[in-house]
Amino acid sequence: MENFERKERESDMELALFLIKHIQEPCKDLDGNNIRDFYVREAKKALDDFENPEAKRLLENILKRYSK
Repeated sequence: MENFERKERESDMELALFLIKHIQEPCKDLDGNNIRDFYVREAKKALDDFENPEAKRLLENILKRYSK
C-alpha cells in the first residue's frame, strides 16, 4: 500500500480515532502477529496534514506509547 488515504469527508478527529483504535488493538493472524507497525507508520505520516490540535495531540500521545 503506497500511502494511507484519508476519506474525502473525514475529519482530523475521525482519522485520529480510527488510527488510535487500530494502534491499540491491531488485527492479529493465527500466529499472533499483528500489523500495529503499519498503523504507527501511517499515523506518523497523517500527522503532517492535521489541522485540529486536539486530534493531533491525541494521536501523538498514542504514538509515544506504541512507537519503538
